[in-house]
Amino acid sequence: MYGMVNQAVRSLVVEQHGDDVWGEIRDRAGAPDTFAAMQPYDDAITYDLVDAASSILGAPPEVVLFLFGEYWVHNIATAHYEQLMSSTGTTFNDFVRNLDHMHQRIRVSFPDYRPPSFRVVELDDSTLQVDYYSERDGLLPFVEGLFTGLGEHFGVKLTIERVPDDEVPLPCKRLVVRLERSAA
Repeated sequence: MYGMVNQAVRSLVVEQHGDDVWGEIRDRAGAPDTFAAMQPYDDAITYDLVDAASSILGAPPEVVLFLFGEYWVHNIATAHYEQLMSSTGTTFNDFVRNLDHMHQRIRVSFPDYRPPSFRVVELDDSTLQVDYYSERDGLLPFVEGLFTGLGEHFGVKLTIERVPDDEVPLPCKRLVVRLERSAA
């Protein structure tokens, strides 16, 4: 993964738990203190950071990944990539339907980028079936956190249901996302 991902993990930990906790996590993961944003790093570094954070913070890795997904939307994407965000969609549904297109635009800047892919089927006005494909295992909680953060960004409350793997054609992971419009 690119350094910007690991930098964001660092930022999340420092903002919510302080420099000392980041130091513990970094040391346990055997990771550097900082990362070059545009440089690719071995995925193992990110996974090791998640495992170390899980151990030190006393939260399952799935929770760490989910919180990181929310953090990415609220603190990284909207703060640093607003133009990309706004050009991807102005509603939650449009944004999620255009994720693959957004990832293709990102590839221009990151030649070694290996993005996930999403196939979205609108089951009805408030329900999406999202098939998620990735060569990286174990990141579905991160995607769920991203979607939750995106729902908040677009002013909708979501419920996300995982479809059991034995009911889905491999290698995809399937989510059913139900939207409830928030009163504004």
